[in-house]
Amino acid sequence: MKLPWRRRHRVSRGQALIEFALMLPLLMLLLLLAIDFGRVFFGWVALNNAARIAANEAGFNPQAWEGSGDAGLQAIYQGQVISDMQAINCTPPGGGSWNAADVPDPTFIDEPGTFSTDPYEFGDHTKVVLTCHFSFLTPLLGNIVGNPMTITASAEFPVKGGEIDGIPVGAVPSVAPTCTGATVPSLVGQPLSAARDAWTAAGFTGSFTPASGDDTDTVTSQTTDPAANPGDCVAKTTTVTVTHEHYCTAPQMVGAKSSAASGLFSGAGFTGTVTITRPPNNDYSIGSQSLVGGQTYVCNSNMTVYH
Repeated sequence: MKLPWRRRHRVSRGQALIEFALMLPLLMLLLLLAIDFGRVFFGWVALNNAARIAANEAGFNPQAWEGSGDAGLQAIYQGQVISDMQAINCTPPGGGSWNAADVPDPTFIDEPGTFSTDPYEFGDHTKVVLTCHFSFLTPLLGNIVGNPMTITASAEFPVKGGEIDGIPVGAVPSVAPTCTGATVPSLVGQPLSAARDAWTAAGFTGSFTPASGDDTDTVTSQTTDPAANPGDCVAKTTTVTVTHEHYCTAPQMVGAKSSAASGLFSGAGFTGTVTITRPPNNDYSIGSQSLVGGQTYVCNSNMTVYH
């Protein structure tokens, strides 16, 4: 006796569900294995790229490790490696997060045909070897190859900086960053009016203090808010406050009579006092003066004249 068609359909569908339920763990395991293998492959490719970038950087700056070395250049190299390694799903051999102590120094190889046995010369080679530990998502794969798995990559590049027979070559030219704000001008030594114009001409919209005053005064110091030095690139809204002094030109008094000293001094615009080394009633010829004639001084300066 044959089963009705509808009953046979229900039996077939139930059998497929049971088979799928039995196969699902295996399918999930295969999927996780595929993901893990993909992560390992991506990590290996990224690790090789990081080694190549590090070797290229070392090749341009061999002086960073030559002799006593250059800590600043080494820090740039280490920062570049750390940045690349943090983007990879692996940890340093010592565990934890990447830091400067985990970054190996490059090795420099003296190549035949260079000018000396110095391995830091132009034409020699530098080699970087990077190692990290990779953790798996699936215990099965970790049990087979070890968890974490150690992966290593190395790269070797020619030295493109350094020296040839003692002559520096191959230095990477520095490119000045583009200023998107305004560059602080040096205002000290300029007349007050010129300094005010220079601040505006530099592109600043922030205030200049004092907004008014004796335009012939000379700027003696400048302070910006926020604080910045001349040449720094800052926001255009930065403000500046300057101090200024009125300067006068010292008259030449040598050879003149001492009785004329005060008149000559005040006539040049000075508001300070003149000290005469002999009583005024002894009208003698001035032999020297404390302020050099023809040079500028703050107008409230004092002067001493000598016989």
